[in-house]
Amino acid sequence: MRKSTTALAGILAGTLLLAGCSTSTGTGSDTTTTTSDDTTTSTTTTTTSATSSELTEVSYEDLDVKDVDLSIDTAGATAITLSDSGSTGGDGVTVDGDTVTITAGGTYVLSGSLSAGQVVVDTDDEDVNLVLDGVDITSADTAAIDIENADEVVIWLEAGSANTLADAADATAATDEESDAPNATLYSTADLWIAGEGTLTVDAVAEDGIASKDGLVIESGTLDVTAADDGIRGKDFLVIKDGDITVDADGDALKSTNESLDEETAVGVVWISGGTLDLTSGVDGIDAVNQVTVEGGELAIAAGDDGITTDGVLRVADGTVDISTSVEGLEGGVILLSGGTGTIKSSDDGLNVSSGSSTSGSAGQDAGTMGGGQMGDGTMPERPSGDMGGRGGPGSSTDGTTTDTTTDTTTDTTGTTDATSASVTTADYSTDASSTDASVTTVAGGGGMGGGMDQAEDGRYLEISGGTWYIDADGDGIDSNGTATMTGGTVVVDGPTNSGNGAIDVNGEFTITGGTLAASGSSGMLEAPTASGDQGVLTVTFASAIADGTAITVTDADGDQVATFTTGKISQSLVLSTDGIVSGDTYTISTGGTVSGTAVAGGLVLGDAASGGSDLGTLTAD
Repeated sequence: MRKSTTALAGILAGTLLLAGCSTSTGTGSDTTTTTSDDTTTSTTTTTTSATSSELTEVSYEDLDVKDVDLSIDTAGATAITLSDSGSTGGDGVTVDGDTVTITAGGTYVLSGSLSAGQVVVDTDDEDVNLVLDGVDITSADTAAIDIENADEVVIWLEAGSANTLADAADATAATDEESDAPNATLYSTADLWIAGEGTLTVDAVAEDGIASKDGLVIESGTLDVTAADDGIRGKDFLVIKDGDITVDADGDALKSTNESLDEETAVGVVWISGGTLDLTSGVDGIDAVNQVTVEGGELAIAAGDDGITTDGVLRVADGTVDISTSVEGLEGGVILLSGGTGTIKSSDDGLNVSSGSSTSGSAGQDAGTMGGGQMGDGTMPERPSGDMGGRGGPGSSTDGTTTDTTTDTTTDTTGTTDATSASVTTADYSTDASSTDASVTTVAGGGGMGGGMDQAEDGRYLEISGGTWYIDADGDGIDSNGTATMTGGTVVVDGPTNSGNGAIDVNGEFTITGGTLAASGSSGMLEAPTASGDQGVLTVTFASAIADGTAITVTDADGDQVATFTTGKISQSLVLSTDGIVSGDTYTISTGGTVSGTAVAGGLVLGDAASGGSDLGTLTAD
């Protein structure tokens, strides 16, 4: 998220502008956003603490997940029948009132119900298989199943069975999170596996739904977890290989919390390779201290805070990730997008390479204060036809001399065509950046091109090499406090409508050598990647706002359409790079018209897609 901006210039209606330089004040402490008429001032306090050490991605083998035999054989298993004041069991089982304790390793088949009891596993570090076959347990306090002492425990959901675990209605949270006191409805101090073809419903009134103090692996089964705090937590790691998993948690939906790193075993990792996950959270959808890896599965996330977050490395290599609500969509010290497909809706940044733990104000607080070419009503002194502002920056005259400016700080958020796109598509246009007129003293301020204004954090970076992503962000669409590279894949951004943020915001260098990037949004903090190779970058700034639903078409010198982008929001800029754009070649920009064809993501269609529309002029790709 952009921390500051200064609104400086008026709007030149109906002119296509090349981007110039952006202006910002403040470096990450108390920063202020101010309109030029001094009528609005808002302050955002950002506190950042992070190390600049290199973040290293770990492999699945680094988790040291044990190879457990999940072919459970119930022949010779001990049967446990649960009932209020009448539970029964065989060898290795003790019953004390409504507390059933398993004291020896082996396989146990559980059925029946307890209205105010629990099942406890307390062995001498032995392996235990718990087969749930029609179990309904409501605990007297927190843990319906409390695994206090064992080596490896498998919870097997028998095919066709429906099983329920719940807290008492008046259950209270544990006071010491560092102790072994149970803090989940299904709680384990040992490594835990969940598998089978049955269903398990967990209703956690007090704290977490399912938690292991060691590792937790979900192999299969249908899980429905409701939790007052976190939904499913594996302290050392949480691995999801398959299953149909629904979580509705007031805290984080999925979580791994162990911060201790050693040279032999990776911890604090969430690893997802399959399954169908529907995650709703009051805080983060997925939160891991050191790493999140998604290499398969179908994830639907509605988060009160971040969709997926880690202080370390976040990789999406395959699968589908749909983040319908979030503050920040994907957040990590390093973000690696190498495959898969995804959509992100965020009230702040869509992709955020963070510099460490931080707190900040809301993304959209400065919707009325714009830097550079703000989205205003397009009014300013009349300009002769064919003139353009070129790269003269905010508050400059067309001959490069500084002049006094009067800035209209009203933001057009309605996207009406009578004040925005209509004036753009019908206006006269010239690509001659040297055109001047002495009677004109105010021009539209340009946005910035290239890297951000802040110092890049060492070891923090975004790397896009594959996958297809659509980002709808109210803050920055792509935000890296370090650097960014794009070598493949597709990323389409409908970015912010306020110029306190940008569709792209990278502190260090952002280079692109391949893939497809389309980033639309405001122009006050406009940035574009640097072309490194033959593939070029077009940076288009419209001096008055373009309404949502407006088609912007790029056509090459041979008359072949390269791409058409239909704005998903009111917009004033478009950054476009694809293999059809060549550095040094000239392209015609037009708006309006009818669009056909299949979008690769968002509103972007590649190739011949639009008919009709009005030409605005030509630009040369960087």
